[in-house]
Amino acid sequence: MFTLKDLQQEFFGGWTKFEVFWLILFLALQIGTYIYQPDSLLAMISGIAGILCVVFAGKGKISNYLFGLIFAYTYFYVAWDNKFYGEMTTTLYVYIPAQFIGYFLWKANMQKDAEGESVVAKALDFKGWLVTIVSIAVCSALFIAFLKTTDGNSVILDGVTTVMVIAAQLLMILRYREQWILWIVINVLSIILWAETAAMYIMYGAYLLNSLYGYYNWTKLAKQA
Repeated sequence: MFTLKDLQQEFFGGWTKFEVFWLILFLALQIGTYIYQPDSLLAMISGIAGILCVVFAGKGKISNYLFGLIFAYTYFYVAWDNKFYGEMTTTLYVYIPAQFIGYFLWKANMQKDAEGESVVAKALDFKGWLVTIVSIAVCSALFIAFLKTTDGNSVILDGVTTVMVIAAQLLMILRYREQWILWIVINVLSIILWAETAAMYIMYGAYLLNSLYGYYNWTKLAKQA
């Protein structure tokens, strides 16, 4: 059972001034984008939850799964509205279950440090990288072939990002820092995919920068393990 002190430490403890500025900046950009171009309230909510999720994940805070759950449910309907069926599939069968699975796996592997409680991170070896890359290539080809039988949009980008998200989410659940390298590639591709939806474009731009910082921070966490 979490105490009030535990919750305060989880949500507000251990942040540097740079990280606070970083978070506030991207939340302000997300809200400002919606005010300037109010195309979808649900997309804005999804964007805010997504930014909170990835920033907290970058810090190794387990509460990222709370924001991840909010993001997953809202993002599903945004993707549905835009006929990105690969993204919908990922959300329904990967993002949503991963929030519950990830929480319990992380909960059993947390460590105390000067900044509070953070996850124990690991690093992939050469064999792990090889299995990851080959799996992504094969599964992407198969999933793209399936998407071409539907009326979906941007099926190649949609298919590749879908498979890479599954791989990155698995690495995240299993606490591997290399998840962030996959997230960097995913975010670049997603910016292209969502180029016509401002709220999603800003969200993935924030994700990209946070992924770079996440890899840096998780490298430090892996060395502490």
